[in-house]
Amino acid sequence: MSQNPNLNGLKAGKKDQGYKRSFYQKILMMIVLIACIPGLITGVGIYWLTTGNIESELQRLHQNQIKQRAENVDDQLAFLELTFSHWSFDPKFDQKLKDIDFVYKFEQVQELYRTMIVIEGSHPLIEKAEFFLNKPRPLMMNKEKYVLLEKNEDIETYNSYLKQRKTIFWTNGISIAGEENSSKSKLMLVTKFPGGSLEPFGVLIASLDESKLSKLLRTLTPYDEGATIMMAGNWVVTGNGRPSELDEALRMEYQKREGKENSFLFTHNKITYSVSSGSFTRLGNTWTYLSAAPLSAITSPVRFISKFIIIISLGGLILAFLFSWLGTYRLYTPIKRLLDLLAGDKESSSRPRNKDEFDLIENHWLTLASESQSLRNILNQQMPLVREGYMLQLVQGYLFSYSEHDIRERLLHFGRHTDDKSFVAIMLQIRGLTELEGRFNSGDEELVTFAVANIVGELSQNRGLECEIVNFHDLTIGILLLLPSDELPKRLRSELHDYCQELIQAIHRTLKVQITVSISKQTMQIKQIPYMFEEARQALGYRELLDVSQIIDLNKLNKSDSQRKFSYPFTLEKEIIHSIRMGSEDEAAALIEQFLAEISQDGSTEMIARQGMLQLLGSVLNAMVQSGMNPVHIFEGANLFDHLSMQNGPDEMLKWFKHKVVGTFVQELISKQDFHLKQMVEQVILYLNERYMTDLSLDSCAEHFGTSPYTLSRAFKQISGINFIDYLTNIRLATAKQLLRESELKITEVAEKVGYQQSYFNRIFKKYEGVTPSHYREMIREH
Repeated sequence: MSQNPNLNGLKAGKKDQGYKRSFYQKILMMIVLIACIPGLITGVGIYWLTTGNIESELQRLHQNQIKQRAENVDDQLAFLELTFSHWSFDPKFDQKLKDIDFVYKFEQVQELYRTMIVIEGSHPLIEKAEFFLNKPRPLMMNKEKYVLLEKNEDIETYNSYLKQRKTIFWTNGISIAGEENSSKSKLMLVTKFPGGSLEPFGVLIASLDESKLSKLLRTLTPYDEGATIMMAGNWVVTGNGRPSELDEALRMEYQKREGKENSFLFTHNKITYSVSSGSFTRLGNTWTYLSAAPLSAITSPVRFISKFIIIISLGGLILAFLFSWLGTYRLYTPIKRLLDLLAGDKESSSRPRNKDEFDLIENHWLTLASESQSLRNILNQQMPLVREGYMLQLVQGYLFSYSEHDIRERLLHFGRHTDDKSFVAIMLQIRGLTELEGRFNSGDEELVTFAVANIVGELSQNRGLECEIVNFHDLTIGILLLLPSDELPKRLRSELHDYCQELIQAIHRTLKVQITVSISKQTMQIKQIPYMFEEARQALGYRELLDVSQIIDLNKLNKSDSQRKFSYPFTLEKEIIHSIRMGSEDEAAALIEQFLAEISQDGSTEMIARQGMLQLLGSVLNAMVQSGMNPVHIFEGANLFDHLSMQNGPDEMLKWFKHKVVGTFVQELISKQDFHLKQMVEQVILYLNERYMTDLSLDSCAEHFGTSPYTLSRAFKQISGINFIDYLTNIRLATAKQLLRESELKITEVAEKVGYQQSYFNRIFKKYEGVTPSHYREMIREH
């Protein structure tokens, strides 16, 4: 009986299964060995070699990075020294200061108060500013008060500053005299005044804000963990504000090494830190800084991975034979299943079958391909946001630590070729939203800015311009234009003006808003871009106060002409302050509106209007201080000058001034003082200014206003800050000096016009002015 040749072949195949399985076992064993041995070698190499190299490389990078950031801290301190030293040459601190009577010269004293406020705001690192005079009496003054020093130790402390050989220097001394916790040691910057004088009679002292200095020091630590210390003599400040156990241990380690090593490894609480140190000299004093960055957080994963690889590799060698036997069955299963099916093995074919490796690989491949495409789509969606964030950092100056080459390389990644390109910055400021109440609501600023940015992008694309649009989300938009470097400057400016004019028309046609555009100068250096945008933003302040869109070209802007147009209405200022003191909020609001109209006339710019309003704000705050109020407490520490500077246009400045300043002042005045009593004193002051030439006295004025002399005297002193007779004398003497300067009247006639007999007039004039009236007239005419 003959047999089926196919069946004979299957039977022969089954006989060969043992040989084939042995063959697959050997192949799998070799594969496992080949896979495990390199892993073992790699793990050992990573553990013994790579970890050490990583620590060395991180230590080197840390040292270089800290050195660059320390230069920034040094620059900040240098800028503070330069800014503060300039104040010693201010005219308010010249030789006339030592002759000021702080009791009667209240106007000059108030001007000094305002100056101290400005000094404190001139640099963010200044916490307190004060000045000391040793003539005619030892006196200390800050923005809140002045104190006549009585204690010899306080006077000697301040005099020691005058005895210093340096004009400006750092010192670690006491806090401001007259305050609580005056024994607390602070780092202070001291400069003598008058500036350049061989015989200075006073010093300006700025106490550093340790919290802000600590915040600045935290930039020296490249990671969230670690520590930063700066030492100047006995003074120590840390990046965490308060010295920690790590800070003390780090400082002791540095002292133990005697500062001989600029970089070393330091272990504390089982954590290894890369410590970088350095120093810089400030006004002859050496400042030392230490920065510790944890290395264990970076090297521990490497060590763990290397140990893990070694363990896995050793385990793989041990289990190689076992896996070879188990894996053989897995590899041979698809072939065996096929042979069983071809052989018609019902029992075998009825068993549940696992998927073979090829099916799994195929499924995984399809899944990974789908996930890869999904991630690619997400990346494409997020790329514009990443690009916008990077451009915002660039134009705002946050990339100052990067080199020109690095910035160009990053822009190249975003698709911007910057070779042979010049750069121009354009700033757009949106105005007129308050006049479109029916079209836009409060809170639509973001929407309007977004719409304007879209219009700018579409128009730039239509013109074929290569540009980057930056939305500052404050009704301003920046445009960075990338232009050919070989284009003629005159032709380029003409094209830019046409482009800006087209932008203004398109935006106004679509949104009905006004646009102010400023065009910066042209540059070839990317690192100049932040300065170009800052200049363009500042140039927006030179907008003429007209209800039209404007283009401001920095190449044509004459800042000095704009400044010469400023005329400050002092009379209106006095009327405004008087109305506020009287509690007439509506009258004060109307006068402020008139004040703004006067400083905005004759083609004045927005910057001039803002300067005038800032001056008025200072005068109002001064009036609050004179009235016994504390502006810092009333406005909860808010910087009103910054808030006023952020108002966009005259209308917003006027609205803010009415509600934020005048309303608050009047409410505080009504709640904290006897309003009727204040009205009476204000009326008495008006009465004295009108009738000073008559025979006036405290009793006659009290009788005229229906009160007692004692009540009037006490109220007058409390509200005006000066007693009745001194105020009347100041009015009469001020008028007398004006008549002596500007008229040819005889001394007798001058005395009669101010309400004095000649003999008494001579005595009182010499008492207050130090010379007789005739001598005063001669001195004035000689000069």
